[in-house]
Amino acid sequence: MNISIFIDLDRPRKKGFPIVLFIFVSKADRVYTSLKYYSSSEDWDSKKQEPKKSHPQYNLIIGEILDLKIKINKIENSKQKRTARQIQTLLLGNYECIYTFWEERITEEEKKLENKNKPIKTGGNASIYRGNLHVWKLFQKSVSYDEINYDFLTRFKIEKSKTCSAGGINTYIKSIRAVYNEAVKRGIYIPEATVSPFKGIMEKTAPTKDKYLTIEEMKILCKNPLDHQYYRYFMLCFFLGGLDFIDIASIKKSDIRNNRIKFIRNKGNTNEVINNYIFPEAKEILDYFFDENSEYLTPLHKFSYDNYRKSYVVRTKELFKKLGIESHVDSKTPRYSFIHIGSKELYQNRDIIKELVGHAQNDTHSIYEGKFPVKIKDEVHRKIIDAVIFQEKEFHSDAEYKDLA
Repeated sequence: MNISIFIDLDRPRKKGFPIVLFIFVSKADRVYTSLKYYSSSEDWDSKKQEPKKSHPQYNLIIGEILDLKIKINKIENSKQKRTARQIQTLLLGNYECIYTFWEERITEEEKKLENKNKPIKTGGNASIYRGNLHVWKLFQKSVSYDEINYDFLTRFKIEKSKTCSAGGINTYIKSIRAVYNEAVKRGIYIPEATVSPFKGIMEKTAPTKDKYLTIEEMKILCKNPLDHQYYRYFMLCFFLGGLDFIDIASIKKSDIRNNRIKFIRNKGNTNEVINNYIFPEAKEILDYFFDENSEYLTPLHKFSYDNYRKSYVVRTKELFKKLGIESHVDSKTPRYSFIHIGSKELYQNRDIIKELVGHAQNDTHSIYEGKFPVKIKDEVHRKIIDAVIFQEKEFHSDAEYKDLA
């Protein structure tokens, strides 16, 4: 490890050469930082690594340089291993703008998305990070880590309350909290306070609207089929076992084997296997979308996914309202409806339904128990479909019972 202060003779400026701090831990781990001061070569003592008394800003600079030297000496005598970024934070304090690391996180998420090589481009976390960063920059052009405290976050809440709901405010605070916490994990920022500035900052929100349809509402949809692509996508998600909208946009003909839809659902850093039977109700919709010149099961891959999904949500709400369905509807409603009907209205096994929809099961019991037999899953799947397409049989009247007797 080597830490040095010098003037960079390769980067002359009008004010002179920049005074820089160079931290070398290894070839792959080094940091070069400008100290925001300048000096001519005549006014700089290279051996002492400090300005000469002839420097016009000597009194201003020398104090900071001496403080740095004391800190450098402590770090060099310490046996603790640190990265270059951690050393930089210890030496210069925590005044780096959080937006710099935020931009790095966006780049990292974009690379992760590229590496996954998904056929359907959704923007992923990078798009969310970018949008939220824009909101924070509008609030304040630059924010150092040390500025992020309860008071600062409260001012943001008050400002955003003019145009934002409590849920929206919480979303923006969660975004900066995620970047802040990641910076702490990586040693980019070392907070002095032991209490998180985000403790107790979140707004209280009203209970979220249910995002599912009941059996009765799903029956209305089945009784009144609509000649519309959005209706077909909605019902296909439901009939295939509560698949997500992104799932039916991504699945290909090669994912069908022995009349089963089989693929790995990459969601939330998990890799859950979908292995669901294609019942006639789903097969009818898939046949409608069949294109011998395409490798995909639906034409969704032809469109900009994010824009098409937004249009799908808005238009589907309108279509369903005409049928008298006022419940909240979005792109995940078929999925949530399948789960709700199966578990809350038909009282089917929760873990079987989780497997059908591809929810990660990380609890200890699930790890040891393993997967359910395909036959058992298919039976539950079929019961959920039957519940919405078949009419319940009415009980016989007393007179009818007498006749039957």
